[in-house]
Amino acid sequence: MEIKQKRILLVIILIFMVSSFVLLLNTPADEDEDNEHTIQELDETSEVITEKLPYTVEVNEWDIRPENIAYRVLFDLMKSLESDGIISNAAYIRFTRLQGDENEFVVAVVMQVLLPDDDSSGPPWMPDYDVTPFLQDIVWILTIEKGGDLTYSLTNIEKTDDRSIGLPLVQSMEEYLQEIGMETPVENIGYQLTEEALQVTYNNGESWLKVPVETEALYGLRDRFNSQLLMGSYILSNERTAFLLQNEEGAVHVIMSTDNGKTWEETPVSSNWASGRFGKIEFTTDQDGYLIFSGERTMGFEAHFIYKTNDGGKSWYNAGFVEDTHQMVTDGGFINDQLGFMSFGYTLNEDQAPTPHFYRTENGGDSWEQITIPIPEEYKGFFTVAEMPTFQGGDGTLVVNQGAEGDYLGGKVLAKFTSHDEGKTWSFAGLVDPNGVLE
Repeated sequence: MEIKQKRILLVIILIFMVSSFVLLLNTPADEDEDNEHTIQELDETSEVITEKLPYTVEVNEWDIRPENIAYRVLFDLMKSLESDGIISNAAYIRFTRLQGDENEFVVAVVMQVLLPDDDSSGPPWMPDYDVTPFLQDIVWILTIEKGGDLTYSLTNIEKTDDRSIGLPLVQSMEEYLQEIGMETPVENIGYQLTEEALQVTYNNGESWLKVPVETEALYGLRDRFNSQLLMGSYILSNERTAFLLQNEEGAVHVIMSTDNGKTWEETPVSSNWASGRFGKIEFTTDQDGYLIFSGERTMGFEAHFIYKTNDGGKSWYNAGFVEDTHQMVTDGGFINDQLGFMSFGYTLNEDQAPTPHFYRTENGGDSWEQITIPIPEEYKGFFTVAEMPTFQGGDGTLVVNQGAEGDYLGGKVLAKFTSHDEGKTWSFAGLVDPNGVLE
């Protein structure tokens, strides 16, 4: 009975914590009168904070980045304000280094603050009561000086209304896709996979055509979590419909239609592969195409091979692999029959932040050269995995994501790079913000 009561108490506490956090993120802006009231309270709060300066904190030995140090110092300061009853809570959106060196630096912070409200008639997390004053998009410029080895002091706070301070050019995903000329997927074409059959539609699901293949032939190319096909392992277009196949025996085939599913042709690729983890098929022209396949994973390493066709997929030949690495493939492909790229996650070097592990070929895959992607100092360790670039002539655009464990600004923001020499060198060109967290 006592254990059950403790569990109930724990659930109540968790509900309270989640409700408070949701309120902090979603409280709507007050009317003009209330805004004036909360702004005045913020000014009064700022005066109290200024009186506490310089504010000194001892950080952890692994806090090396100015942004991390600024977070530690400000977090400790705001917690002291909570203890004094001056604020109720604070949530931090981002910290961005503006200038300085290891001894003195300037960092901008964008945050949200919840102020106490003495007039509230009840708990602020309950929807039936008045809402505690909530201040969004507070932007401060922090000046921090180093004292001892791990001691830092916040010496000055400057307020600004520039929420984008310190950021490079930021694009939405729609703006980015429009810039690179990415074609919108044909909405009326799709597939569905059941235990009994693989089917395709060319009229937005009004009718379905069965692909003449046993579902067991898709054994190696299914997403292990939702039983759908691996992204990239199929082509759906008016010109060509193709599926990469691998059966339980490891044989890799391609089945393809060029007449909207009226007829299909299956072509063997390889007969001796273990279960695949990554598969991608694409055509750069009517005749030239490529297929990337990886598998045989052991202790974080795996084999991969590249296959190509120059006759529209009637036959495929082994174009080799990137000899210098056995890391897991994260993306890759060809721009034309000769120019190609392969991405293998990131490289870990001793005492350095992880960097993209990225290769380029200009001879159809006969040889590969590792390419350096110059991650800016303030973003090192955040953007780690290069995706397949796109090109318009000799000018290319590449994005680098944060990998599976990325958490910078929610983990979905991308770093954008451009090239003007067919991908031999790259330059940082800004950020891509798919979810609008920087708006």
